[in-house]
Amino acid sequence: MDREPSVGQSERATGYPDEATAACTLIAASCTTGWFDWIHGELWLCPGGLLRRSLGLWATVRHGDMRGVKPTVGTQNRPTRSFTPDEVRRIVESDRRNRWIRWEDISHATLKGGLVDHSLHLELKDGSRRKFLWLRMDGGLDLLRAALARALGSLHVTG
Repeated sequence: MDREPSVGQSERATGYPDEATAACTLIAASCTTGWFDWIHGELWLCPGGLLRRSLGLWATVRHGDMRGVKPTVGTQNRPTRSFTPDEVRRIVESDRRNRWIRWEDISHATLKGGLVDHSLHLELKDGSRRKFLWLRMDGGLDLLRAALARALGSLHVTG
């Protein structure tokens, strides 16, 4: 019997979308899942939740080799795209750092803007925690703050 993974069944997924996501917005291509994760990935803001997709070592190296300090995404014209449920499943299963986190699985979120990086700290309803860090120059705090407030209400979002 095929079952969608629930929070308790998978460390990386909190359930997959039932249908193709509407247009997701790329927040950053410099996203890591913590201070000990140096591999950059994409952080997608989707109507149903957040998707983090690893870009691999070579993309991380290229980001470090860019002449001058530049954002990894076009902050004035952010890329958008949709993901099918099968794409989300394949992304999450392809790398231990990849994540799909549904809004309804989040109990509290804290956004932090720093001098070098921004971060999003999530407390999930199963008691686990997730963290996303990305370069400050990629921006996106305003988009995430608005999405989190819509999904969780202002009482569950700090920062």
